[in-house]
Amino acid sequence: MPDQDPGERQARPPATGGAGRGRRWLATLLVLVVVGGIGYFLLQQPPPPPSGGEWPEPAATAPAGADGNPANATSMKPHGTTARRIRAAQDPDDLAAHAIPGEPAPTMGEVIEGLHRAGIRSGLGAFNPPGTSPPLVGLAVPDDYVLPEGYVRHHQATDDGQPIEPILMYSPDYEFVDAAGQPLAIPADRVVPPQHAPPGLPIRQIRIPPPHDPDSPP
Repeated sequence: MPDQDPGERQARPPATGGAGRGRRWLATLLVLVVVGGIGYFLLQQPPPPPSGGEWPEPAATAPAGADGNPANATSMKPHGTTARRIRAAQDPDDLAAHAIPGEPAPTMGEVIEGLHRAGIRSGLGAFNPPGTSPPLVGLAVPDDYVLPEGYVRHHQATDDGQPIEPILMYSPDYEFVDAAGQPLAIPADRVVPPQHAPPGLPIRQIRIPPPHDPDSPP
C-alpha cells in the first residue's frame, strides 16, 4: 500500500455507469416526446358524432361589420316586417311603431289590416280599413236638438279624417212599438229614414265631404 499523507484521500477511478444513465435519460425524453405528440394529435381530432351518426348543423353566426363589431353588421338588423311587428306589438296605437326607417310608410288601411290579422280589435284595431265601410247617410242632427228617448247621434269621419255631421239613428238599447204595441221594423243599419223622423227635427240629409286635396292650402 503506497504511503498516504494524513488528510489526503486516495483518488478513485471514474465510475463506468455514467454512460448508462445518459442513455436511460435520453430514452425517457424520447418517450415523453412521442406521448406528447400522440396526445396533441388526438386533441386536434373532432369528437365522435352522436348516436344519430351526424352532427347537427352549427347555428349561423352574424358576420362582423366593417369595424369588426358584430353589433354593427347590417345582417344583424331584423327584417323590416319582423321589426314592424315587434314595434307594433309594443304599442299598436302608435303609428310610428308601424313605420321602419328606409321603408315606405304603411297606409292606414295596411296598419288596421295588420292589427286585425294579429287579433287586435282595440284602439286603431277597432276601426275597419278605409274604404271597406263607407259613411252612412242620414238625417242631420243639430247640436241644439234634444233627442227623444230611443234615438242617438252617430258620429263619423271620412277616410282622410274629415269630421261628418252626426246622423240620427235608432238606439240599439230601445225597442220601438206601434200604436198596437207591436215591435216596429228597424232598418239593418239603424239609420232613421225621413218619414220616421221624430217631431221637431229639421228634415235635412247630411253631405259627405269630398276627399281632402293634400296640395290645397289649409
